Amino acid sequence: MGPEQVRVEWWLGRGPSPQEFGELFVDPFNTGQDRVRLDLRVLTTAERERTVEALEAGNGPDIVMVPRAGDFLSVVGRGHLLDLTPYADHYGWGSRLLAPAVRLATVNGRLFGVPRSSETMMLLFNAPVLKELGCRPPSSLPELEAVAAGALRQGLVPFGAGCADMPESAELLWTLVVNHYAGPAAVRGALRGDLPWTSEVFVEAIENLCAWFDQGWFGSGYFENTIEQGLARVVDGTAAMVPAMTGFLPEDCSRLDVVPFPSLREEVPAPMFVFGTASLVGINAASSVADAAARVLDALFDREVRRRFTARVPGDWNIPLADADGEALSAVSPGVFAKAAGGLTESVADGRYGYATWSFLPPKAEALVAAHVRPLVEGRVTVRDHLAELQSVFAEERAAGRTPGLD
Repeated sequence: MGPEQVRVEWWLGRGPSPQEFGELFVDPFNTGQDRVRLDLRVLTTAERERTVEALEAGNGPDIVMVPRAGDFLSVVGRGHLLDLTPYADHYGWGSRLLAPAVRLATVNGRLFGVPRSSETMMLLFNAPVLKELGCRPPSSLPELEAVAAGALRQGLVPFGAGCADMPESAELLWTLVVNHYAGPAAVRGALRGDLPWTSEVFVEAIENLCAWFDQGWFGSGYFENTIEQGLARVVDGTAAMVPAMTGFLPEDCSRLDVVPFPSLREEVPAPMFVFGTASLVGINAASSVADAAARVLDALFDREVRRRFTARVPGDWNIPLADADGEALSAVSPGVFAKAAGGLTESVADGRYGYATWSFLPPKAEALVAAHVRPLVEGRVTVRDHLAELQSVFAEERAAGRTPGLD
C-alpha cells in the first residue's frame, strides 16, 4: 500500500455472496487504482446486531449495510449515517440510479444511502410443459387460471414453490397478489396512509391467494419444501410455473422462460413489475474517510460492475442502475434474469411498478405480513382480521415516522 492510500472498511453479512463480492468488486477496485484500499470484513453471525452495536459505540465500518428499509430509517434517526446528498450531487447518482431506489433512502429531502440491488418478481415457467398443455404464457388472470387448470388435469402442480428454508419468504406471495390485483396506485395510497389496508380491493387480493392454495395450485408441500426444491419441480417439469424472485433462480434455466406476472384485474397496468431491494448501503457518520468511502460507492454504481455480478451471480448485487443495459445483460446471464431485470427497469421508467413489502413496509408491519401468510391460506386467520391488524400496526409505525420513502 502506498503512503497516500486511504483505507476504507466495509462490513458484509453472510447473505450477499461475500466471496463473489470480493472477487467481482473488491479485488478489481483495489487493483484498478492506488488511491483507496477497500478492506472487506465478512460477518458470519448476528450481522445486524453487531453492526448496530458498533455504530452505537461510535466506531464500526466506514461503509454500512442495513438489511431492511425500515431498519435503515431507525439507524438514520439515531444519527449514525452520513448525509450523502453532496456526494450524490457530485457523482450524479440521482440520474444514474433508479428513482425509487434513491427515494427509499431519502429522509426529509436528504439522501442517507442507496439500495445495493433491485429485486422483482416474475412468472417463471417450463416452456415445453406449457407447449404440451397447449397454453401460451399467461398475461391475465383468466389465462393464468387456464394454465393452472390444464396442469392439474395432467397431474402437474401449477406452481412449484417452497419456503421451508426461509419461511418469511412467503411474504413474496402477499406482495405479488396485492400489487397485481389491487394495483400500484392502491398500494401507494395505503403506504401513504391515504387508503386503509382494510379496503375491499386488498381483501379481494388476499382472497385470490387463499383460493390458489385451496385449489391446489401450490400442491401440498409449499411450507415443507425449500425454495430450491420448489424451483426444481419447475425445472424437471412436474410443475408448470412459479411466481419467482430475481434473487432466487435455479442453476439450470435451459427449459425455462419468463414473462411479467399477469395483472389480475383489467384496471391494473400491464406489464408491471414490483420494485424491491435488498440491503441499503450508507456511510458511517463517524467515518474519518468519508470522501474515499463515497468514491467506493460511486465505483459500485457502474454498469461494468453489474455485468460482472450478473454473469456470475444473476439476481444478487443487481445494482439499481437506471440504464437497462439489456443487450449486455442478455449476453452474460440467463435470459430469464435478463428479461425480468430489463422489464423492471422499463416499468420504473414508465411509472408502472409496484411496491415490495420487504422494502416499503416498516419493520413490524412487514413481520406481520410474513407471519400471517401461512395461517391465512390455512384458514386459521381470516383475511379481514389480518388486514385489520395490519392497518393498526402500520398506522402506529407510520405515525412514528418509520415508513420508507415514496414517490
